[in-house]
Amino acid sequence: MTPLRKLQELIQAEFRHPVPAHVGRWHLVGGWLLFLVALQILSGILLMIYYRPSPDEAYESVRYVMNDVRLGWLVRGMHYWGAHLLIVVLLLHLVRVYFFTAYRERELNWAIGLLLFLGVGAFAFTGMLLPWDQQAYWNADAVRNALEHVPMVGKIILELLWGGHELETGALLRFYIFHVGLLPWLLGMLIAAHLYLVNRQGLYTPSPFQGEGQGEGQSPASSRTYYDMLLEGLFLALVTFGGLLTLAVLFTPTLGESIDLLRPSPVQVSWYFWPVVGLFRLVSVELGVWLVGLGFVGLFLVPLLRVRWMALGLGALAVLGVLVLTVLGYLTQGGPR
Repeated sequence: MTPLRKLQELIQAEFRHPVPAHVGRWHLVGGWLLFLVALQILSGILLMIYYRPSPDEAYESVRYVMNDVRLGWLVRGMHYWGAHLLIVVLLLHLVRVYFFTAYRERELNWAIGLLLFLGVGAFAFTGMLLPWDQQAYWNADAVRNALEHVPMVGKIILELLWGGHELETGALLRFYIFHVGLLPWLLGMLIAAHLYLVNRQGLYTPSPFQGEGQGEGQSPASSRTYYDMLLEGLFLALVTFGGLLTLAVLFTPTLGESIDLLRPSPVQVSWYFWPVVGLFRLVSVELGVWLVGLGFVGLFLVPLLRVRWMALGLGALAVLGVLVLTVLGYLTQGGPR
């Protein structure tokens, strides 16, 4: 028997193994995220071929992709809608892990997952300015104004991203470097560490309605095999690709007007920033930024909540609060973007 044949039989034998009964379709969310990340990387590389990160060429290069490059508008649409879906699925994964208390005895992996969440947010933020159109410029300028009033850390962030206290032309290159040069490497290392810990520690997904003693290692094998899960994952990936393709065709993201410094545009941020906009409507910008920061610190301390009902109660209140702020942010902007 050839080595290739041995490897083939080994893989087939692994796929024929039954999965534990507590491993359900919720576990496909992690693979779903990996597929979306791969899709973003591929579409981003294709866009990088034509993008020029300079104030004189950025806007025209995006317009060239949209109008002259064969299927360029489709690739940009896939990248745009893929980013939105990635954030949705990541939020779904975070909420699932929290309410199923899957972070128990996996505190380090929970922290890495939160860093991944922040990294995806940084991708969305840095990618916001890259079209270099009127809306992107003034949205970024509004963020600059907010950070300028934050004590201590605000000036550090402005120096790092903007290179100063004004949104000058050098900021575009900095955003581009972070978006395609630094963040992908950081995110890749975090994903590798996250997957390594999942493989080493195994899965822990008790139901919210199970007792405290039920969980990992106590579920019998189900009738489903890993081959079945692979087929389900491939079907989910196919449906996702088709859905993004449909959105890119029917709702192609448009490119706004070129930047006019004498005519500021009203701020219209994407839906995932609506909770922050809603919070800024209730409190001052300085206090709002600190509250957001404290909220993320609280997420890192979640594994310290040993009482199950308290963790679930606080989580439900947090989700309700975010939904209320999202609605408030939506109303503040007068509708969706």
